[in-house]
Amino acid sequence: MIRWKALFAGIAVVMLLGLLLQLAFTSIVVGQMEASRNFPEYSRAISTVPYLVGFGGYFLVMAVGGYVTASIARNQVVLNALIVGAVTAGISLWFSLDAVDIKPMSLVFFTLGLVFATTGALFWRVRQSQQ
Repeated sequence: MIRWKALFAGIAVVMLLGLLLQLAFTSIVVGQMEASRNFPEYSRAISTVPYLVGFGGYFLVMAVGGYVTASIARNQVVLNALIVGAVTAGISLWFSLDAVDIKPMSLVFFTLGLVFATTGALFWRVRQSQQ
């Protein structure tokens, strides 16, 4: 059974944390550009930091959204988390479309969004079984 309250809460958490992640990512990119200018010999290593933060943050945000969804839904947590993952990753995909062209990497991120939202729900389930 789909729990609307869980869906809305999960979507709200992902959207809020996603916006905070975008703010942090923008700040890190600005810092990365300044660090690359001041330390050109390390620019290659410095340029990987925003990608690590962006990818890791996205996956963490989706997992937290799945966890929150599962904690409210309590039943059929994977289905509810998949719906939250699909909605939020779909909104992200829609906003990132470039000239109405879906790139393969966009589909990879959509799929990984589903995977990590489900992972968050499964993590909740494991924690509930341990209590």
